[in-house]
Amino acid sequence: MTKRKKELLKEYIPGWSLPPLIAILAVNCLIYWGSSALTAGRYHYDFTTAFDRAVPLLPVFVWFYILAFPFWAAGYVLAARRGKDLFYRFVATDLTIHFICFICFILIPTTNIRPEIAGNTISEKILLLVYSLDGGSSPSNLFPSIHCYVSWMCWRGVAGSEKVPKWYQKFSLVFAVLIIISTQVLKQHYIVDAIAALVLVEVFWRFYQSGQRHNWVYRIFDRGKKNQTL
Repeated sequence: MTKRKKELLKEYIPGWSLPPLIAILAVNCLIYWGSSALTAGRYHYDFTTAFDRAVPLLPVFVWFYILAFPFWAAGYVLAARRGKDLFYRFVATDLTIHFICFICFILIPTTNIRPEIAGNTISEKILLLVYSLDGGSSPSNLFPSIHCYVSWMCWRGVAGSEKVPKWYQKFSLVFAVLIIISTQVLKQHYIVDAIAALVLVEVFWRFYQSGQRHNWVYRIFDRGKKNQTL
């Protein structure tokens, strides 16, 4: 790798951001699959409302749903460009919400009834694949929606940043909204799942943006070295 490439890599993914980024990914996997294993066989609640039943199935939105994954990776990496302190506030928000999701998944296991899909179009076939990889006929871990909350975090993480282009900040907001809509029109989540996810982000984003409530992140990842920046 050339010196220039190393400098670019360091600029976009500073070394101090790697441990928390890896931790977030690991925590997400442990919480999602771990809670599913712990609640297997238990009664799962269905929070379907009249509003949810009125929402049409739109398989074409599956593309926004699956493109959420690279969008998340880019959003979380770009959040680190705001500098260590703001990024650690971002990390504190994310890990706190992940913990709350785990508690909800354990205490209130949720599921829904997925629609029958003919599977004739490419979008329908991809949606059937998504269903099969995500619980099949017995989905779980719906409330709150991790898909919605992580997408909203991606916008929150770059909004107002001087080191992220304005066009991307606007794109991030629009794409996050499209992903949230996709969870509804694909019948992956219901409206209460999305609302709960957005409320959690807004509450804890504000909670950690003032004071020093995020200091525990420094103690975990930085051994108290608060003055290091990009």
